[in-house]
Amino acid sequence: MAELRKNPFTGEWTHYAENRKNRPYEFLHKIEVKNSSNGNCPFCGGNEDKTTAPFYQDGTDDSWTIRVFPNMFPAVCAEEKAICENSFYQQLSGQGLHEVLVDTPNHEETIDQFSLEHLGRVFIVLQQRYKEMIVSKKVKYIQIFKNCGPSAGMSIRHSHWQIVGMPVLPQREVIMQGFMQDGDCLFCRMLAYEKEQQNRVVLENQSFVVIAPYASRFPYELWICPKRHIASFSDVTAEELEALSVIMNGLLPKVASLRKDVGYNICMIDGEVGGDFHWHVEILPRIGGFAGFEYATGSYINSILPEAAAEYYRKNCKG
Repeated sequence: MAELRKNPFTGEWTHYAENRKNRPYEFLHKIEVKNSSNGNCPFCGGNEDKTTAPFYQDGTDDSWTIRVFPNMFPAVCAEEKAICENSFYQQLSGQGLHEVLVDTPNHEETIDQFSLEHLGRVFIVLQQRYKEMIVSKKVKYIQIFKNCGPSAGMSIRHSHWQIVGMPVLPQREVIMQGFMQDGDCLFCRMLAYEKEQQNRVVLENQSFVVIAPYASRFPYELWICPKRHIASFSDVTAEELEALSVIMNGLLPKVASLRKDVGYNICMIDGEVGGDFHWHVEILPRIGGFAGFEYATGSYINSILPEAAAEYYRKNCKG
């Protein structure tokens, strides 16, 4: 079972999911891989019996390209847990939904190697799962993310995404959503400013503009921002999903080549289910690591100015 507890000083929620300690981990250290193969990988084609039953599979066993199923070690649980009343602290049952989307049957293939067509299909299925999840009364916020590499939190080497429907809105999204007032979107204003200035714009197409954000937390951090105001991932059109695929297909090989074995996270940043927000995608390379300063202060030390990061990407990325 899962539980959430709220920090009374910061408003942040911590997830407690004790079953997560039992999940498999395929790395001995940061980048040293255990002796594993596709013969015992639960995400490989032919090993479908090693996972829970799929919600979605685009082919028969051993002949699919995308597969979605419930996480065996979820951060939230489908069942509600009884919570003891507490007169001081706030806590909630960690009730929600947690799914895995395996985006290739190939044990060695990584997302930066995907064809444009396949990447487009992955985004279509992610959106389908998002739309299925938002109707649940258990879910107030949905986080879609992909961990690439052990330094980015990846535990199983085989490429996959996770989709987590949570019963609370994370504090960062609470703060960001607070800048939506009376139809005035700070995010839209920021994009207009960045397009005018151009020194942090990496590339753009008909639907999206990519920026190295002004106050980047991570070296070479990127935000992929829709040009029109899109309240949630469910509102992204088919044409915009295709445009997103083109952008990602050009960016990800350059992110993956920043350094050998670089880890990075891909996160879809949404607002509260049913609320108004400016949906976007963040790519967070994990170069360096958090230390005492970051954990103690909540501030980040970044060794790369966003203007330098944008210049690097502009020189190396196809539009």
